[in-house]
Amino acid sequence: MKKYLTIIHLLDKLGYYIGKFYFKLLEDSASTVFYIYNLFSFTLIVLSSTLILLEFFNAIPEPARPIVDRIIDLATLIIIFEWVGRFILSSDFTEDFEKALFKYKDVKKALFYALKPKFEYIRSFYSIIDILSTLYIFQPLRLLRILALLRLFRLGFYRFILEGFIQVFRENLAQLIFLIIIFSIFLLFMSLWVFTIEHKANPDIKTFFDALYFTFISLTTVGYGDITPHTDKGRLVIMIAVAGGVGLFSLFTAILSSGFIEYFDRIRRGMVDFKTLKHHIVICGWNETGRYIIKEIRSNPKLFKKHIVVVTENEDEAIPRDCFLKVGDPTKEETLESVNIKEADLTIILAEKKEFLNEDTIDARTSLIALLVRSLAPKVFTIAEYLKEENARAAQKRHLANKIIIAGEYLGKLIGKSVIQPESLDILEELLEDVNLRIIPFRELSNEPMSVEEILKRLGYLKLLGVFKGKKLILSPPLELVVYPQDKVILLDEQSKL
Repeated sequence: MKKYLTIIHLLDKLGYYIGKFYFKLLEDSASTVFYIYNLFSFTLIVLSSTLILLEFFNAIPEPARPIVDRIIDLATLIIIFEWVGRFILSSDFTEDFEKALFKYKDVKKALFYALKPKFEYIRSFYSIIDILSTLYIFQPLRLLRILALLRLFRLGFYRFILEGFIQVFRENLAQLIFLIIIFSIFLLFMSLWVFTIEHKANPDIKTFFDALYFTFISLTTVGYGDITPHTDKGRLVIMIAVAGGVGLFSLFTAILSSGFIEYFDRIRRGMVDFKTLKHHIVICGWNETGRYIIKEIRSNPKLFKKHIVVVTENEDEAIPRDCFLKVGDPTKEETLESVNIKEADLTIILAEKKEFLNEDTIDARTSLIALLVRSLAPKVFTIAEYLKEENARAAQKRHLANKIIIAGEYLGKLIGKSVIQPESLDILEELLEDVNLRIIPFRELSNEPMSVEEILKRLGYLKLLGVFKGKKLILSPPLELVVYPQDKVILLDEQSKL
């Protein structure tokens, strides 16, 4: 068993880095990279689907076919690349295998158990669509190329882009309509002027539509050259038309680009509701501790896939770019509801220092937020930070949070212990940096009671650090201690670097 666990341990580290890479591209909607990649992928999928449709109706000229084939094949490779990423992210294979191997002591059973969520993903709607739309890439099945059109169903992955387009156009509708009216008036006026001047001297402008076409092409600065002015007055009019067209199209571009930039910034800053977020982490308030919390979460192999939402009134705070920022007062019920607090896995309440607020007032705000979280989401695990010990003790008596921390308390204990044994800091730093504590219900490992000695024999490289019996913590438990399915075990998993 140790041999298999060692291999799984190495695969776990490799999977962490691959999973983190895919998560940034495919799921981390708080990341700029996510939007850039998905916009590229969306454009390529739509373009390739259009080309496949044109190819089906033989509407693509023969000289262009090699380029078209390359575009379609590139989109296919992108689909395969994303399918692999979503397959990896669908479950934690190494953790599932590890638990099953401990529980069943059978490699085949453990493998089946660990692969079960992967098979569920393969059977999902979008997975089947991806598989069918890429089958044509195998030469014997080139006739299945038409199935590549099924990739259009993948546009569900890019719902945020489609919603973004609708939102931007809706919010800027008045300005866009105004510009369209101005552009139409300017186009008709310039076309009429060109027609009046050119229709007698220019054989290419026989009707008003010819003048309209020529003026529109000039306004857009395309200039095919199939029609050109023959008189000096006509050339002067076209110069004025081109100058006006450049100005009007610049306004179109400015309105749309600023609209999209503002929309994506609002997504990150929490001005768009997070109704779809689930199993995320909410940090209420912000101080210097928050940055270290986010850093630890992002570097944890079991937590990096969780979205983080920071709720604070101060939008000038330097919040890390890889998390959402909800600008609002966390002491307000509607603010907490807007970040979907009911579906969160964890809430962290930080003692946010504000001007003109003393420590008691700051602690009172922490208590109010804890009460709101407890009323809105009683099942969410809550950690609250207090500045004063007496306020923390009062909060503990009233069970305002699952865990209450006094700012500076742990730091004081560490420094105090280092006075007697300076080496203790090195040990604690090593524990914090290079190990990963995993607290899991023992029933996930076994349905039968087992002694600590039996557990250690099965765990291989894992070390049993302690046992939770109810709320009682037993560190370094004796070998004869019996662990029951309802207990929790603390596993110390060394995170060796690749």
